[in-house]
Amino acid sequence: MSTDRLGIHDSGQPRWWPRRFERHPWLPPLLVFVLALIARVAMAAHLPERILWFDGTRYMLIADHLLHDGGFGSLRDNRFSVPTQPLLLAACRLLFGDNLLYLRLFFAVIGATSCAVGYWIARHLFGAVTALLAGVGLALYPHYIYMSALFEYPQTFFILAMGAAFLAYYRYLRTQRLLELLGAGLALGMAVLTVPTVIPFVPALLAGALLNDRSRARVAAVLVLLLATVVPVGCWATRNYLQYGEPILVNRGGGFALWTANNEDYYLHGKKAVTPPCAPGYTDNEFCRQLRSIQKQLRMQDVTGDAAVSKTDAAQWALGMQFIRESWQRTITFSLRKLMQFWSPWPDAVNTNGSYGGAAGVWLAVLAFLPLLLGGFAGLLLTVRRWRELLPIYAYFAVFSGVYSVFLPTTRYRLPLDFFLVIFSAYALSWLLLRSRATISMGTVS
Repeated sequence: MSTDRLGIHDSGQPRWWPRRFERHPWLPPLLVFVLALIARVAMAAHLPERILWFDGTRYMLIADHLLHDGGFGSLRDNRFSVPTQPLLLAACRLLFGDNLLYLRLFFAVIGATSCAVGYWIARHLFGAVTALLAGVGLALYPHYIYMSALFEYPQTFFILAMGAAFLAYYRYLRTQRLLELLGAGLALGMAVLTVPTVIPFVPALLAGALLNDRSRARVAAVLVLLLATVVPVGCWATRNYLQYGEPILVNRGGGFALWTANNEDYYLHGKKAVTPPCAPGYTDNEFCRQLRSIQKQLRMQDVTGDAAVSKTDAAQWALGMQFIRESWQRTITFSLRKLMQFWSPWPDAVNTNGSYGGAAGVWLAVLAFLPLLLGGFAGLLLTVRRWRELLPIYAYFAVFSGVYSVFLPTTRYRLPLDFFLVIFSAYALSWLLLRSRATISMGTVS
């Protein structure tokens, strides 16, 4: 049967696909970028002229250090921070001044750019129709519109960095140009410095490169990818050692993150019992008493400054591991519960100060994610025969789901995975569209 009877051009696109898109392949991603930017600029203009989330205060403080002192400040300032976010804030403020709207617009551009990157990833993997659907989906996804209009969180830049890493990786598989792999590694290294959770993904991408690269130079290619990833992370770790006198890969927040997610109070009462620590109504719980005990011991030992940060981190690692060892059976069920929370459609912010806007915002988030989850799962099933090529994406899902089943799960931490759920949902939708049109065309001919 000819492709024309199936409603498909000789170029492989459906007959209804605009020929202009074929003549100008840059046009669809440009339209995606413009659509995404309009939505994000509208959200940025709608948000109030104040810092909405506490994390923004921390990053702005470090940006102040960069602008006025020429450094990142003390280890206490950087304990829970990552270097990329304050660097971006400082750069924007240096160029455009201290205007929160300009900061929101700056990150809106970053978010819109990630939608265009998503288009190109989908184009490389699944073709032009899926790419356009994915690009529009990313542009209009409510979580991304809101997140991209914020400067308080690093997820917006992280999604762009990981998108660039995946795009360069898949381009390398087609072109075999080491420059593409170099770009993938550098982007992945910047992603590590933005959301350290992605660190376990690095060996997974290296394994994917070995598995999919059939050239004789695949070992050298993997070394290029590894070294390119190490460069930005190594520069930051070296800076930390020179500045603080101890090896710190990204920050000193790991102990607190583990302990916060593995303690009796979180197990019994949920996230509200530990986030923020010692909140009203939870000042006398065990978690808060242990926190005060750590602080008291530091004062008795007269430990202050950077040394206090390191000792606090070590004590909190110990408390988290103690709970896991002593309650290993509960830890297993607890981890499964946290996995369900991680994939829950319900936003779980304890502080609603910067929320979407009441119950309507919550329902919008739920109704946007549920079809995305179902469509993404359908797309994953439809593409399972290409598992070897898609293995890095599977590993990306596994790493984030696994890490946050042990650490603290929250909707914001899941958003980088929604990027690929949109792409796989777009594939499932394009699969339905092409086959429904093919069925109509075949019925007309018969």
